[in-house]
Amino acid sequence: MLILAIRAASSDLVQAVTTALITIVVLFAIVVIAGFTILVRRRRRRPAVPTTNTEGDSAVDGDLATRANILLVRLDDAVTQADDDLGFAIAQFGEDRTRDFAEALVTARRDRTESFRLKQRLDDSEADTTTQQREWNARIIHLCESSQQELVAEAAAFDALRRRETDAPTELAAVRMLVVATSMRVPTTEAALSALGIRYSPAAIATVSGNVTAARGLLTAAGQGAESALARLADPLATDVADRVQEARVTATRAVRLLDAVDSFSASLAEQSDRLASLTTQSQADLAEARSARDAAPDPESGAAIGAAVSALESVLGSLVSGEPAASLRLLENAVTELDSALATARNQTQRLEHASAALVGVLVSARSQIAATQDFIASRRGGVGADARTRLAEAQRLLEVAEAQSDPVAALDTARSSATYSRDADALARFDDHR
Repeated sequence: MLILAIRAASSDLVQAVTTALITIVVLFAIVVIAGFTILVRRRRRRPAVPTTNTEGDSAVDGDLATRANILLVRLDDAVTQADDDLGFAIAQFGEDRTRDFAEALVTARRDRTESFRLKQRLDDSEADTTTQQREWNARIIHLCESSQQELVAEAAAFDALRRRETDAPTELAAVRMLVVATSMRVPTTEAALSALGIRYSPAAIATVSGNVTAARGLLTAAGQGAESALARLADPLATDVADRVQEARVTATRAVRLLDAVDSFSASLAEQSDRLASLTTQSQADLAEARSARDAAPDPESGAAIGAAVSALESVLGSLVSGEPAASLRLLENAVTELDSALATARNQTQRLEHASAALVGVLVSARSQIAATQDFIASRRGGVGADARTRLAEAQRLLEVAEAQSDPVAALDTARSSATYSRDADALARFDDHR
């Protein structure tokens, strides 16, 4: 009986435990389900968080573009400065010790070219995606920062070398000689500028009309800086002699560039004058051909188009001003282009190629002259000219190189005209920046 009682009690205990476990599991499941339900309801009630921030993204993109422009200007100036620094370094330390500096400058020029091309793509009227704009601006920033860091590092290395070798007195002597030699050039350049003023109009020489005066001021400042550095040399504790010498050298070099610009501009004006005379003669022959083509036109529309182009060219030829060769050449080239377009159907392929080849010579002259003048203007003002003008100038240089390499004179003529347009835009933007 005792055994039966024990077995019955054990069975009841097992059943009770089992029931308790089942109850616990059910309660746990109920709690989990209830908690999940509450969580889902809370999430549904929670306001949606916007996934995009258009205004914030626009601000970030604007900051990125601004930073890219600033760094591009700095790199352009850094390359110009490094070119001057490298010349002095080679003269002082030789080519072997300046090889790394020269290689860094080559890399910086390459990065600058790529950066200007990217900037031009950003400035073009073609629609770019936001992602492309960010990538291109980021690429410009990367190229400019890395190249400028390399140039700064190389320049710093040579500054340290100069200080270690205590060569400040020798450098100072070279700067003082540069100031004296450049000052001796001023009367000759002034006379050349006066001669240009007699032959050409004030508008034609406006690009360089103030160069001699500006060069005088820079040479005065450079001379004073050199004398200040000389006085500091007597102080054995002076630590700013090298900086004073460097500042005087940079100032004197800017004066050299201004005087050089007068000489190169004079040569450009002479070349443009010769080209204007040649194109005027050629245009007279083109008019005779055009009149015959007008009279023999196959339809009234063609005859009217040729007649309008003839009248326009005659008007330009009658208004040419020899004292303004650049402006006159540009007007004449545009009129000749219109006449060529009107005569395209009347000319055979050989004639079109011949006229394109002849016109290409003049357009290349104009493009080269304008690019050279704008380069001199920007180089003499350094940070005073912004990224837009420099980008247009870089694009003008690139297109000029393309035009010079193209074998098809018709295609080369179109490319050269684009180069001339970009160079004129660059000049206008540079002057606007300088006068702000």
